[in-house]
Amino acid sequence: MPYASIREVRAYNGWSPLQVKGEVLERLSDTEFRASRKPIVDYDYDGDLLDDVKVYVDGASAGIASIDPDRGIITLQDPVAEGSTVTADYYWHPIGDDEIKLAIAEAEAEIESKTGIKFEPHSKVEEIILNYGSEFNVSEPIISITSIKHLYDDSYKELGSDEYEIVDKETGRIRLKNIIAGVAVPPWYLPLRVRLRVEYTAGYETVPDMVKHATILIASYQVLLRIQRQISFSEDYTAITVAFKTPNELTERLEFLRAEVERVKDMLPRRVAKI
Repeated sequence: MPYASIREVRAYNGWSPLQVKGEVLERLSDTEFRASRKPIVDYDYDGDLLDDVKVYVDGASAGIASIDPDRGIITLQDPVAEGSTVTADYYWHPIGDDEIKLAIAEAEAEIESKTGIKFEPHSKVEEIILNYGSEFNVSEPIISITSIKHLYDDSYKELGSDEYEIVDKETGRIRLKNIIAGVAVPPWYLPLRVRLRVEYTAGYETVPDMVKHATILIASYQVLLRIQRQISFSEDYTAITVAFKTPNELTERLEFLRAEVERVKDMLPRRVAKI
């Protein structure tokens, strides 16, 4: 479950796929042909490029075996005779899908490092020592509890699902119904310490809006920062001319995103300390 989608990052920045129709492809071999524009991108965001690219050999539809989006190479299922005209309809953008996907992954890692929380569902096992009362926190938000086991006479006894309840999923707060720590018990009448092993599914069933927004901001910043670095070492301004009128606009956008990223990161939820 990514924290944001390629579609959402493109929509936020106005990086909509650009359509090319009827382009004559460059022949590389009997089955391989190259488009002039790349990377080729997924127009309908379904994870499949094959349904977004149409190839015609002398006007007849041709089957596609594979597509290398970053190189713009389209491989056909059947060989094409010399002298045939091969054309294609496809979508492209100088900021490719793989580049955005990588930026989203980098944004997720940064958010998890900042918050101490992994927001997608994942399994956790924690050892809890409860010194007083019947309520405690696990370290991450709870989706569901798999089991709670109570260490009793050197062995763990699993509690029934009717013996505990989730008080607050967001803070990971759980209450035991039949066990209270800190109570003096015979024969020595010492306060009872309760040791538990909690296995649960942590994270969120849906990504919080603030986390999604932060992911989009950070991913956008990472992509544009790479473009800025790229033009410092080359004369290829394709990515800028598609998204911005001048390099100054790119700089201004980066400054805005940097400020927004820092502002939103301070508003993200934080990992809760266990008590």
